[in-house]
Amino acid sequence: MTQSSDSPTPRREFIGQMAASAIVLAGAACASPASVAQTIATPAPAPSQPGPSQTKWDDSWTTRLTSAHKAVFDSPEIAENSTLGVLQAQRYVSGVTAALGATAQTVIVVRHKSIPFAFNDAMWEKYNIGESSKVKIGDVWAKKNPLLSQLQRLSSQGHILLGCDLATQGYAAGYAEKAKTTMKAVYEELKANLIPGLILQPNGVYAVLRAQEVGCAYMRST
Repeated sequence: MTQSSDSPTPRREFIGQMAASAIVLAGAACASPASVAQTIATPAPAPSQPGPSQTKWDDSWTTRLTSAHKAVFDSPEIAENSTLGVLQAQRYVSGVTAALGATAQTVIVVRHKSIPFAFNDAMWEKYNIGESSKVKIGDVWAKKNPLLSQLQRLSSQGHILLGCDLATQGYAAGYAEKAKTTMKAVYEELKANLIPGLILQPNGVYAVLRAQEVGCAYMRST
């Protein structure tokens, strides 16, 4: 059977298909980016998820350090007859006054094992902190915070008291276990019974370094 002259040969059909494809590609190349983008299916954005709530930490204490002479006393341990940097802070202040006729400001950071000194007498008595932290007054375990009045005096004189929140949580867990209650309940109780004027910071290391960032000289106290 003879093939009609009106029917394209396979070669002519192939060439025609190639030409049609070239026209389509050329049109796409000349189109604007916006029109090309409209031809591409894009996945819908995933719904945004709210991030975890962030605790707002008080950094305003840094603006209160206005003296040209300032130092931070880092107190991470409880040493025998420890004064937690209180005596050193007082000597620094009196030395600046005597030698330079100027005033000085200090920052005392209560962190790590010394964090119990951040709590008031009620917490020391309730959780028997003197015995658990091996702090004695005379020959008996302390039933009250032995540094409470000294730290309060420093705070009232314009010095800064900072505490480690991370250590507070750790000790709250320990006290809670002994008291057969929840860590969260004890943690909230400890925060409500801090020494007046003491400011909790995310952790003690941050507090020490932040004080240095704003110009405090560094001294380890224990």
